[in-house]
Amino acid sequence: MAKWLGLALTLAVVFAGGVLGGMARFGLTRLIENARAATFAANTVACTIAGFAATAPIAWQIGLGAGLAGALSTWSTLARELGDLITARQYRPALRYALRTAVIGIIAAWFGMRWGLRAFAG
Repeated sequence: MAKWLGLALTLAVVFAGGVLGGMARFGLTRLIENARAATFAANTVACTIAGFAATAPIAWQIGLGAGLAGALSTWSTLARELGDLITARQYRPALRYALRTAVIGIIAAWFGMRWGLRAFAG
């Protein structure tokens, strides 16, 4: 019985994080008119949250990482946008967009981890 209760609680936490992440992503797409900029912003914030979640106590990791960051990030949209640029033979903008997303995402995750280490250290 306790095993099912733990699973139900885990699912509820992921669901709650997912709802918040989805709402945040929707808000960003309404706030930022440029679709690529909105995708970039959502993925950057999601990387920050994922980095923070990596340092959080285990009980928080699933809700923050899989739930909130997972729903906020939009890697499939990034793939479509890169595919559109490549199809249009805009190779340099595609490369810049991909590299910028990767580099800033790594920096954002690092920042999130630093933030989390400070938040949960004491």
